[in-house]
Amino acid sequence: MGVRKTEEYPVEARLPMVGSVMRRWFAVLIGCALAMPIWAQESQQAQESQQAQESQQAQKSQQAGDVPVDACSGKERAEVSAAGNYLAHEGKTISAIRFRTQDVFDTADPREDNGIYRFFNWLHIDTRPRVIEAQLLFRPGEKVDADRIAESERLLRTRPYLGNAYVTVDAVCGDRVALLVTTRDIWTLDPQVSAGREGGENKHGFGFSEENLFGSGTTLTIGYDKDRDRSSTSVGFYSPHLFNTRLETELGFADTSDGQQTHLTLDLPFYSVQTPWAAGTRNWDVTQDEIIRYRDEDINEFKHAAEFHEVSVAWAFARSRARAHRLAFGMTQDRHIFRATDETQAAVPVDENLVYSWLQYQYLENQFAVYRNLHLLHQTEDIATGKDAWVRLGYGGSSLGNDQDFARYEAEYTDLLGVGEHHLVQFSAYLDGRHYTTGTMPNERVWGGDIGYHYLMGAKHRWYVQLRYDEGHQLAQHRELTVGGGHDMRGYPVEYQRGDKRYVFRVERRYISNLHLFNLLRLGGVVYVDAGRTWGAGYPEATHLSNVGMGLRLSSSKAKTGKVLHLDLAVPLADKQYVDSFQWVITASSKL
Repeated sequence: MGVRKTEEYPVEARLPMVGSVMRRWFAVLIGCALAMPIWAQESQQAQESQQAQESQQAQKSQQAGDVPVDACSGKERAEVSAAGNYLAHEGKTISAIRFRTQDVFDTADPREDNGIYRFFNWLHIDTRPRVIEAQLLFRPGEKVDADRIAESERLLRTRPYLGNAYVTVDAVCGDRVALLVTTRDIWTLDPQVSAGREGGENKHGFGFSEENLFGSGTTLTIGYDKDRDRSSTSVGFYSPHLFNTRLETELGFADTSDGQQTHLTLDLPFYSVQTPWAAGTRNWDVTQDEIIRYRDEDINEFKHAAEFHEVSVAWAFARSRARAHRLAFGMTQDRHIFRATDETQAAVPVDENLVYSWLQYQYLENQFAVYRNLHLLHQTEDIATGKDAWVRLGYGGSSLGNDQDFARYEAEYTDLLGVGEHHLVQFSAYLDGRHYTTGTMPNERVWGGDIGYHYLMGAKHRWYVQLRYDEGHQLAQHRELTVGGGHDMRGYPVEYQRGDKRYVFRVERRYISNLHLFNLLRLGGVVYVDAGRTWGAGYPEATHLSNVGMGLRLSSSKAKTGKVLHLDLAVPLADKQYVDSFQWVITASSKL
């Protein structure tokens, strides 16, 4: 995120050097994280048409003439048979693995066989096979393990530079099999010229992003953005597998009109449910103006400088194909400095410097189901259907340089329940807070959760209902709960209401079209009703808000496949004297 702005804070406001104990802890843990071995070595017609094309492509790859020369030898080669489903070959030995990258545009499809699309295929650099190979959880010489192959497919489908990925059996040679890993590239060079509107506010930007630099799976972004709060020029680098290892790396810098931001993340994650170790460090430094709004008016503003540093190591002490139990230990420093500006109209929050160690337990179930048209348009979606729960407890005492002793606690739970073929219920809940044993610092906490219900009427027609509730206690002004804008109450400006209690209720009727414009764009539509309210924390009694609206959903089948563009027109039904008669809302989201 960012470094502190160049303007000087008073000497007493500067971040002091952490005490010798803290420095030793950080040195030990960073050393463990970076020295640890990389354990990486371990719509229906259109849908049917796409699925048929994928099936035909898989079948073509399974002809005897496509079998790798080292897959079978001697007498076995005359007994070669092809079979696409690896589930039927559990326990056999993997003799070879072949890789095939499909172009962005399929020139075997007459609708995509033209000069323009062939030119873009020529311009695009395909993902290198060694990049794909390094991410697999299986190797030649090992036994076919259906769970690890399925996990590899899911892992590849999370990558922003791939539109799809699947594994088939290339050839069967007695008790040995050759596998074929097929991936489909998407267009990743993105010249960015954007304009949007959310909650009554315009925003725009320009720049470029390349999410598969030279076929390496690395992302490089350079851009300029401007919204109501600030303008910024930024550069970013991200690799989910730096140098074809399991090391996930993210670097970012932004020079903004109200400060600067830097961000550094190095992470060796649990890339598989059976991965034994993980480690990482996260660091960011952000300086910006916090603008506090209520009923579409600025009611306060202050300078906010935040620094965050964390290192951690984790151990999966019990793991199997079905689930994992994990323990993590870490050290965190979370510091916030607040100063008044010329626009400050009320009190600013109290400075904070939290340095603490923590222990975390996680329980994770390795259960997934494949859906289409749930959150995205006409794309394969791997949806976690098992429980994921974690609890973190921390303590910061005077020996770590804290002015006051405190306890830190966090917890989160998610689950999904499928009822028959047409009903899905999603649950989530969280808790986040701290408690000071002495002194007068506020004991902030916030908790909440939501329930989402999907009624899958068919491939093209869906209902979605969501109820969310959150409640806070002694929240600093910039952490208060709000409603308004494109992600909850679409008929009202951003942060229209604020307080320490909030509910949002949404009902959407969704339609997914089979129309595929120029074989580039997928279309959907939605009509909806939103209702909600935020109240408390000393603000005047707030009205229950509601709005109705309709919108288009657009998604590219060839680029940015994990994003959906929302174009909404929303009409407020309550508190209309303070807002426009309608709101145009343009946002990008990872969900319909």
